[in-house]
Amino acid sequence: MAFETFIALVAFLALAYAGASRYLQNRLVDKSEMEAIQAESKRLSAEMKTAQERKDEARVQELMKQQMEFLPKMNKVMMGQFKPMIFILGVFFALMWVIGQVDPTVQDDITLNMTDDGLGCDAAAGDGTYSACYALANANYGKWVFTAHSVRGGADVGTNYTWFAYNAEVSDNFTEAPKGEPIGIRTDKKSYSPGETVKLYATPSAKPDQVRAVLSNGTSFYVDLPMAIPLLNVQRIQQPYWWFIFVSFIASLVISGVIGQLGKKKKDADAGKWAGERA
Repeated sequence: MAFETFIALVAFLALAYAGASRYLQNRLVDKSEMEAIQAESKRLSAEMKTAQERKDEARVQELMKQQMEFLPKMNKVMMGQFKPMIFILGVFFALMWVIGQVDPTVQDDITLNMTDDGLGCDAAAGDGTYSACYALANANYGKWVFTAHSVRGGADVGTNYTWFAYNAEVSDNFTEAPKGEPIGIRTDKKSYSPGETVKLYATPSAKPDQVRAVLSNGTSFYVDLPMAIPLLNVQRIQQPYWWFIFVSFIASLVISGVIGQLGKKKKDADAGKWAGERA
């Protein structure tokens, strides 16, 4: 899949997700019931404040009893607001899985097994530093990301990232934050030319069953926005999931704004109709 097509696909899925999320919220949340609960809560609070100001202890006690009886009903309605989140989160994680499966910047990654046996690139056996080498021979010049995975029991227990430049000037120093158990990683240099071999080193904080190195092959996901995001001062979005979240967030704001305007127009129309009937 072409990189530009993948960017458009993620944006399309984000738009669909924003629309589906709004639909589920409207279908599964009883707004009238929620508004009634909010109105009742405000009424009790206002009457309690008035009773306290008047020092009407009998009324205060009566209102406290009403509040205690009201709480279970309010909690039930509030919990009902979380029902859509189960479906929305399920859809989100499903889409993230699909996106990860078709991401062209991941499909061409290079995976190497790192060793601590004193052979090949490894300097000393059993010193806790795992090593691997890779000869740079293709023309995918630019920023390469080296990811080290510490594996135990078949699962990643620690992940760390660093980068190096391959036959190019690189100003973008973004990498993902480390995850899980600490694992120190480095390369023997920060810049390489075609034909050179990059030496990769990883030092897990606890002994793993295996250490894997993944090289990005010079391809990474990013989208440059026409202008920086206010306050955050971010103009380049890294990683497809951040692009997905950004597009779905903007789409949600637009959908909410449109629905709000339509609701306002309907309310104004109903008010005008009611005024006309009274006249």
